[in-house]
Amino acid sequence: MSLLTHSISLLGAGTPTATATTGTATPTPTLTATNLSLQKVQEVTKGTVDTTLNIVLSSGIMLIALALGLLLRQICVRYLKKTILDKWAVQTLGILVVIPPLIVGAIVALAIWNNLFSLIHDLTASHNIDVYLIGWNLAETLILIALSIGFARTVKKLTIRGLGDHRLNINTQMLLGRIVYITMLIMASFCILSIWQIPVGVPVAAIGVVTVVITIAFQDILKDLVAGFYLLLSRPFFIGDQISITIAPTVYIGKVQNVELRATRLRLISGEEVSIPNALVFTSTVINNTYFEERRATIAVTVSVADFVPQETANQIRHTLKDIKTIIQKPEPTVTFSSLANGKVTLLSCFWVPSNQITDISDAMYTLHTLLPNAELAIREPAGMA
Repeated sequence: MSLLTHSISLLGAGTPTATATTGTATPTPTLTATNLSLQKVQEVTKGTVDTTLNIVLSSGIMLIALALGLLLRQICVRYLKKTILDKWAVQTLGILVVIPPLIVGAIVALAIWNNLFSLIHDLTASHNIDVYLIGWNLAETLILIALSIGFARTVKKLTIRGLGDHRLNINTQMLLGRIVYITMLIMASFCILSIWQIPVGVPVAAIGVVTVVITIAFQDILKDLVAGFYLLLSRPFFIGDQISITIAPTVYIGKVQNVELRATRLRLISGEEVSIPNALVFTSTVINNTYFEERRATIAVTVSVADFVPQETANQIRHTLKDIKTIIQKPEPTVTFSSLANGKVTLLSCFWVPSNQITDISDAMYTLHTLLPNAELAIREPAGMA
């Protein structure tokens, strides 16, 4: 009997009890804790599943939007390359085509998380910020900047091409092309100001202040800029000409590659490229070696007195130069007596060659060496060939 009583007491300690005073049952603390634990587990599990599902859906939507945008870009670029648009404009339009699918994908992805519209509502209600208007203005600004640069480059290229058809020199073509380019960018800037409803007086005043600061801080750059425009206008040389620039103590001889805003680029006769600031070019002595179609070359021929025969040696040199087909025959080559010193006679042989055919001088040197193998030969003209 005692054993049965002990078992009943143990079972009673582990089972719920009920109070019959009101006719309702009250759960024990052990049961309540179990239910709360199960509820928390269910909530955590549900939250994890929802988060994972949102991540998967958002990632999938963005990948689909990106794939669609890249496909549209490929089709757009392939078509625009066949038009007259500049490469910058083609690539810009290709990038702009990708943006709309990405925007739509981003909106859908944010809407899945239920954060987009609540964030916009909070900004509008608490800070009085029109998010939609700002976003639209920002999109218009970015699109306008990209398109204006692309179309300005295209119009610049078309302007240079059109002026080339009218046989204007390359300097004028480049100058007018740059003017058109800058003008279109200025017009685009005013359009951007109108989008944001900024009065013109504000940027004009700001530009005035910035201009004064830039003028003081970048005097040398502004000198190069003004000198570059002057070189294009005055045309002391053309792009493609061979010039000699004396910047003591160095003489630069090379072909003009381009007259840029800051510097003039030359390809030296030795093959290197050098950029000389426009201000230095403007203030230095510049010789245009190819301004005329022909240029004179002078070779000094030094022979010993024993090998020199008056009149005969000069005539031999003159006839030898006339037989070279690459040398211009009119005016005819001339040979003049220059000096007599230390038992040697120096004769100056002058002849004319095309301005762009420097190798003709080398041919003349080789031919004279064959005629007078013991003579000393030296180039006197053109400068820089020695």
